[in-house]
Amino acid sequence: MNLHLNPNKLFKTIRLLLFLATLFAQFACEDVIQVTVKNQSAKIVVDAFINTINQIQTIHITRSIGYFDSSRTEPPITNAKVAIVDQTTLPGKLFVFTHAKNGKYQFTPNTLTGDTFTIGHDYALLVVIDQDTLLGLSRLNPTTKIDSIRLVEVEGNGPPINTTGKYVELIANDRKGKGDFYWIKTFRNDSFLNSINQLNISPDMGNVSIKEDGQLFIYPVRYTKVNDFSRSYKSRETVRIEIHSVNGLAFAWFNLIANENQNGGLFATPPINIFTNIVSYNEKKKIGLAGFFCMSAVASASVVIP
Repeated sequence: MNLHLNPNKLFKTIRLLLFLATLFAQFACEDVIQVTVKNQSAKIVVDAFINTINQIQTIHITRSIGYFDSSRTEPPITNAKVAIVDQTTLPGKLFVFTHAKNGKYQFTPNTLTGDTFTIGHDYALLVVIDQDTLLGLSRLNPTTKIDSIRLVEVEGNGPPINTTGKYVELIANDRKGKGDFYWIKTFRNDSFLNSINQLNISPDMGNVSIKEDGQLFIYPVRYTKVNDFSRSYKSRETVRIEIHSVNGLAFAWFNLIANENQNGGLFATPPINIFTNIVSYNEKKKIGLAGFFCMSAVASASVVIP
């Protein structure tokens, strides 16, 4: 069968196709939108995690910086007056923190004079900066005991354990009774494993969905989160594990930070501001605040890798 094309119709068809192609190309172009980010006033950031370990206690006070600030360093606040008050003792016992350097305010406990923190007591953090008076509240909850740190020899054969060698397992039980919260820290040769992926927090023994309580911490808490599986422990290295008591509000604060840090990809949700348990009593000026105040009791154990 012979197919005869009319030249005029063919020319019109080509013109139509070219017009449609140009039209679709215009719709497909991406417009570059310049977004002006409004710089908000700097917040006062208070990092006040205080514990019962008999060593220097430190509170960091800085001012926040913008997300696009190239310095990546929050400027320290060096002129604050900082104290913690034991509200359970009558009259209230005062613990004064003095500025050391770079926005670090420190207090040294003294067991001989009784200048120590007491489990079960309620504490208030007071910070005065110029005309701003800041207040935070926290109870010092009890922690649990550590039975031992067990050595585990593993042959690495893929994620999450890629390196064959020695690792550790925390042997400890949750306190009996519901409503305990813990922050478990691992130290390798006194270096805190502090990446966000190694944040190890636990409500009770770690499995609230089935309401278990008072037993051995679940496997991810006692093993997965206390190790860095990218490198095994070597002989003569020291591993120290601490169990810090925290309250439910601190547990929620930690969870929110971890969730926001991992909030990305196709199903990311709009970011939100992280709440704080520190408030300001300056009625004339509502300054932005960030950070957290928490009192913790600590159980600690260590082992030297053979």
